[in-house]
Amino acid sequence: MAFKISTYNKNHTTKYGEPYLWGSGDVTTLPSNETKITASDGAADDSFGGSVAVGCGRIVVGAYQDDDNGSASGSAYIFDLDGNQLTKITASDGVLNDFFGESVAIGSGRIVVGAYGDDDNGSQSGSAYIFDLDGTQLAKITASDGDTQDRFGGSVAVGCGRIVVGAEQNSDNGSYTGSAYIFDLDGTQLAKIMPSDAAGGKLFGRSVAVGSGRIVVGASGDSTAYIFDLDGTQLAKITASDGPTNNFFGNSVAVGNGRIVVGADDDDDNGSNSGAAYIFDINGTQLAKITASDGADGDRFGEAVAVGNGRIVVGAWADDDNASASGSAYVFDLDGNQLAKITASDGDVADLFSKSAVAIGNGRIVVGAYQDDVGANENQGSAYIYETPRVYTPYDLIYNEV
Repeated sequence: MAFKISTYNKNHTTKYGEPYLWGSGDVTTLPSNETKITASDGAADDSFGGSVAVGCGRIVVGAYQDDDNGSASGSAYIFDLDGNQLTKITASDGVLNDFFGESVAIGSGRIVVGAYGDDDNGSQSGSAYIFDLDGTQLAKITASDGDTQDRFGGSVAVGCGRIVVGAEQNSDNGSYTGSAYIFDLDGTQLAKIMPSDAAGGKLFGRSVAVGSGRIVVGASGDSTAYIFDLDGTQLAKITASDGPTNNFFGNSVAVGNGRIVVGADDDDDNGSNSGAAYIFDINGTQLAKITASDGADGDRFGEAVAVGNGRIVVGAWADDDNASASGSAYVFDLDGNQLAKITASDGDVADLFSKSAVAIGNGRIVVGAYQDDVGANENQGSAYIYETPRVYTPYDLIYNEV
């Protein structure tokens, strides 16, 4: 059960000292502002904003094509909630084509950064790195059975005392079966998980999420997603109630506030590849299907999803409001009612605002635009911060998601 909040009580704070809304009745929509952030040392083709995360009083933005340790070695940047850059992080052993920062996550006092191009266990076997909130590297993790082209680290998640890493091209049960791995916060591997019906081509691990006492793994090659408990026991397999087998359901997943959200950006309800997302309870019962109120052909609504602070955010990177593929994002309540549409105030052609990069937490929505041109730097990339009402549910407090 989720509370709808309408009253603000300044005496209530989260564990990070932020005020939250608490009360009953309908949600009050508060005005949002926009802060644009870029890397202090950004350069052309860095792809800053290719991944974003927010939580624990921090914002993390990946720049997976940054060249500090060699071409496309990658980096990530840590900001406070107001958009002030605190530090830049790179892998202690980074080399060219590691793509460190292609995925980022933050929760449970940890920052996790994926580097799917790392070669420790073979070409593009992949790895991930664990940092504290100040950017000090604590550990590097790889799969205990990592192999060439597994792409471990292509997706990462952290929360509920667990780190989850996807390896979508692991081929244990056929080419591109996929797998995911569970670690504790210190980087000790606890389990490897695969679906009960593992088969080639599933791409299980394409997306991962953890929250509300659940781990969710998307398998977009099979248009499915799977729910596990925190120990890796499979609880349910979920599919779209009206979905064909090729709608990319599972290309993105999110879990929090007692909800699971799964994107299906190839859905055709509002035109070819207009996209959709589905809301489930944490047991896998479908509650709603959501689409953009102004969805159109090729918008790709649903390639990125996030849930937190009593809100669901869905990206539509190919939306054309500000120019072709300028991109947008939509905000919904936990029942699937659309509350707002967000676009960048300076959005331009092919910025790809929201492509694989939306996050919500700590009263902030963060959206990446990794092909944004900054000054004369083409595709340097940027990200945008929007303030949202701090609406928390009992799940946030129980599972330390605030």
